Amino acid sequence: MLPAFDQTSQRRMMKAIRDAGRAAQKQQDENTDASARHIFREFIPAFVLNRCGFTLEYEHPLDGTTPDWFDQPRRLIVENLTFERGGTSPFLSRVRAATTKKCDKYADVITNHSLSIVVAVYLDFITCVDLEDCYEDRASFQPIFDAHPNLRGILFFTEDNDGIRLPRTPYGFICLTNGRSFENETNWQVPTFDVRA
Repeated sequence: MLPAFDQTSQRRMMKAIRDAGRAAQKQQDENTDASARHIFREFIPAFVLNRCGFTLEYEHPLDGTTPDWFDQPRRLIVENLTFERGGTSPFLSRVRAATTKKCDKYADVITNHSLSIVVAVYLDFITCVDLEDCYEDRASFQPIFDAHPNLRGILFFTEDNDGIRLPRTPYGFICLTNGRSFENETNWQVPTFDVRA
């Protein structure tokens, strides 16, 4: 996986892996394990996009912030979140709250540098929410896009899902957008659906 990234990103990724491993050995609890899983999962969408021609850099410093991923030529930030088992609020409420938090966190950076943001959401299979659910309920995500005009897409991914899997990866992906925000992106290979359709 690491060769898909530049040397600086590889060093940062290896440090994140080592830090997560040390924390897991020290704490040996479920929360630490969840944190280690999240670190791995935040690599997956960037790996797939970089294989398609993107140049996402891991934790690139930007005005005192460190977004998960930054693609300078595309003026794009990618932030990750994991939708795991647990939690008491419904799926859409959790995605809306987490997406809002990420968009708000980077609002000044996005505005100051004319960037857009994609929020990548890993769907843990135990949650019983899959890519088909996201597709079928896509209109319900419209208010998230209305509230965040620089939100370019919500990229959902999970373990292999029939019919939506990208070539050479065991993960399935779909992206929801507000309009055709990726139609001119030649390297965008993720099945993409307009929340207004």
